[in-house]
Amino acid sequence: MCGRRWHDRPFRARSRRYHAIRRDDGRDAISMKHFTLRLAAALAVGLAPLPAPAASPDQLRIIPIDVEGGAATLFVTPQGHSLLIDTGFPAGLGGGKPGPAAGGVAPPPTSTSAQRIVAAAKAAGLSRIDHVLISHYHLDHIGGLRELVGAFPVGAFIDHGPNREMLPEAAPERARTYAPETKYRDYLAAIGNRPRRVMKPGDTLKMDDMLITAVNSDGQIPARPIFGKGAPGAGCARPNPPGVPDIGGEENPRSLGIVASWGKARILSLGDTTWEMENKLVCPRNLIGPVDMMMANNHGSANSGNPNLLNTVKPTVFVFNNGPTKGADEATLANVAAAPFVKGMWQLHFATRSPASNAPADQIANLDGPDSIYPLQIVASKDGTIAVTNPRTGATITYRQSPRH
Repeated sequence: MCGRRWHDRPFRARSRRYHAIRRDDGRDAISMKHFTLRLAAALAVGLAPLPAPAASPDQLRIIPIDVEGGAATLFVTPQGHSLLIDTGFPAGLGGGKPGPAAGGVAPPPTSTSAQRIVAAAKAAGLSRIDHVLISHYHLDHIGGLRELVGAFPVGAFIDHGPNREMLPEAAPERARTYAPETKYRDYLAAIGNRPRRVMKPGDTLKMDDMLITAVNSDGQIPARPIFGKGAPGAGCARPNPPGVPDIGGEENPRSLGIVASWGKARILSLGDTTWEMENKLVCPRNLIGPVDMMMANNHGSANSGNPNLLNTVKPTVFVFNNGPTKGADEATLANVAAAPFVKGMWQLHFATRSPASNAPADQIANLDGPDSIYPLQIVASKDGTIAVTNPRTGATITYRQSPRH
């Protein structure tokens, strides 16, 4: 970053593909204000149902939910159909930092991942979640599932197939409580007789006008490009640098990753896909095509974030689903901030381990301190426009797509 902090960089369009427009009032910001009030009310009154905010017929809503460094992202079509990718942590883990005691009375426990998902779903006007996609079986992605299905109707489930990460036989019993093999058994029990689908690379799911395409699954990649002609990836001639961190468990590179297409807009979400798998998706040829928005792989941890992937798919909006001390590592923040094609870098939390490299404060949903559980509210339009609203400030920044070259 040449010693220059992201905070100090002027906000300007840096590519022919997009220009960004700040909106501090307007329809998108007003709609988000209503959504935020509904979300706060839902959490305050025990997750009571609330009416849906108005949505344009061509707008797909994307809600990255604050689950403290886990993952839970809700997609809602204008017709009210929904897809949830991952379910955050189980109760008792991954909770936010409570506020100070009032009048000597200790604050109540913070809400669980499942409660936050239910609150966001009800605030979005949903009476059920049509599809839950589990990217892989790590605790911070599948942990909230059992509580969720007991609290809110769910239609069907999607995953990459069986768990591939087994503990050694000599592992202590306490390690098995939250191990992927245990969570996978819990997952099968929780879904019961509901429909379940295993998606392979290239498989698709159509939900109204949203098309979900599996990009990688169970360690496999597509046999041919899913978009475009498979142009050479950026940086493929360079060898991977030494010292890339451990993959963090076999389930990470086995993640089910998808591209969500909505008209001309394309959103990339690869779960906890790690460095080597990221490289395979774009080297020697780009199997994904360009995207407009990208969710950080593995929350922006250092064992993901291969620059070859970033520099090939060239997202204009980049979202870190990080917690205050989990994800959004220094190297990944720096790489994204330095990318000339990224116009908007957004975070669910201020990253306390990398304080000098965070996005501007108005592009962080939750700053350091007592947790307010703010999500981000993102709207994708069929012309390729992406609008991101920070409910903490009420401000919206819109990123408008130009024809791709």
